[in-house]
Amino acid sequence: MTSKFKIFSFLLFFTIVLNAQEKIFPYREGNLWGLCNEKALVLVKPTYDVVKNVRGKSYDFFEVKSNNNIGIYSGFKNIIPVEFQDLIYVSHNLIIAIKKDSLKKEQQFLYNINGELLINKPLSSLKAIKGNDKRFADTFIIGFHVRNLDGKESLVNLDYYDKDKLSYVIKDVFSIELDNKKSKEELAIAYIKQTAVSNTETKYFKIEGSQIILLDEKKDSQYILENTGIQKKKNRYEGYDDNVAVPDMGSEIVIDEPQVYLGTGLGSGDVPDQKKDIRKKPKGNSYYNYVLKEGQIEITNSVNKNKKTVKFPFKVDKIEVFKSKGAIVDEKPFSDSIQGYFNYIIYQKKNKFGLIYKYPFQKSLEYDFLEPMKSEKKFDYSSKSYFKVGVLDKKTKIMKYGVIDAKHTVVLPFEYDEVKLGFTITPIVKEQIFLVKKNNLYGLISEKLFATSSDEKEIKLPIDFDDIRFNSENQSFLKVKKGNQHSAYISYYSGSDYVLTLLPSYYPYSVKEIRYAVGSGKKGISLLEAIDYIALEDENGNFKGYANPNGTLYFKD
Repeated sequence: MTSKFKIFSFLLFFTIVLNAQEKIFPYREGNLWGLCNEKALVLVKPTYDVVKNVRGKSYDFFEVKSNNNIGIYSGFKNIIPVEFQDLIYVSHNLIIAIKKDSLKKEQQFLYNINGELLINKPLSSLKAIKGNDKRFADTFIIGFHVRNLDGKESLVNLDYYDKDKLSYVIKDVFSIELDNKKSKEELAIAYIKQTAVSNTETKYFKIEGSQIILLDEKKDSQYILENTGIQKKKNRYEGYDDNVAVPDMGSEIVIDEPQVYLGTGLGSGDVPDQKKDIRKKPKGNSYYNYVLKEGQIEITNSVNKNKKTVKFPFKVDKIEVFKSKGAIVDEKPFSDSIQGYFNYIIYQKKNKFGLIYKYPFQKSLEYDFLEPMKSEKKFDYSSKSYFKVGVLDKKTKIMKYGVIDAKHTVVLPFEYDEVKLGFTITPIVKEQIFLVKKNNLYGLISEKLFATSSDEKEIKLPIDFDDIRFNSENQSFLKVKKGNQHSAYISYYSGSDYVLTLLPSYYPYSVKEIRYAVGSGKKGISLLEAIDYIALEDENGNFKGYANPNGTLYFKD
């Protein structure tokens, strides 16, 4: 082996390994886009108007667009030329690339996901034929009914198990009409005319795995007889009347739309263990439901359904009845002394407010401000009710806020300028997180929902941020800001539990979206491994470009 050949072989091997392992990112320079590596080294010069990452079950591509032309890069290799006007992702392994002329007339080309042109001439139409391999979804494609630009039609077999090897079952006839009304699951029928004036021939096909097999009408007459007739509806939950082998496609194509993973914080793998709430059901006559009627309170005992109407036991200016979320548990959660409730009452006396949850009514501790808290998230699965309370400083006339529960247990002390509820970002709620504001700075404090002690609190983020808020488009992470720098507080799955953490870097623009890596649910994964990249936006919500969790920016203005 010559030294030149050795060098060439090494460079080829290095290029293949680099392309297989190196992360590739869309890169913007001014208004043009290209591709770069993890260190922002440009691999494809920015010449495109758009670079969009597209993921499917079998592919991870970059669609690029220049003027009205679209193509595909796999890594930094251009596998489908940038000369088409539309791309359709068919099944898990095929792509239809479409050219349109000035009159909108189409030419269609069939590629596999490796960028190989499977039919080497343009077509005017492609109609997919589904296989019957039960290991695959209904979009498993084994062949096409095609028409070329001259109007000739063919039936093409594509062998998924043999590198998408192509073979013609019928080639270049005047017309092919597929019939799925008279054949059962394993059989397909086609009516063929060789020319415009020739008689119609009936052909039978057997579908096996990924193969379309042409049958001989005489030789296979018994099989054809047994499989011809109206197909019975399947009893399976996904049962349908259409034949699996030859669906009634009409002018439609069975496609698997490209899937873009922008990140939700959800990893793959098993759901982490969650402590069970093993509180016993309330006993005795402690469940009461309150209804306010003409200044009096109707009380229903939920155990024996007895009702009675009572006056409030002490003079107040206003009474309001609210629904509660669940059950109040005493200090010993496994004892029988569990006080349950359905409602609570907030009353006002002059400028003071009190909270009552159980009957017989007893006078409450009173506060300068009191209201039930609502979660900032659309869904909050906590079974506990929280109340924002305020205490007015008589000297400064400044209200300081804290949080109590329905039993008047202090959840957060009365020392904050503002308190909000519901900043949990883990998919499985195991703690309730409060946003607190103090001296014009923000932080996050949690209360463990399954804590054995009411003192079990944790500072998630210290109170030294200028802003903390949900992303309006995706509540799987929190936007954070220090000065004019931006970052995010995120949750990702690491094989056994969800990890809550602040991104290690700050950026000149706000975090718009976080894209998580495939397989980020494996055990012990690091933050840099869990995230593919981060999308940034300006103050007006305009997309700026991508960044790495380590702080590298993949754009240049």
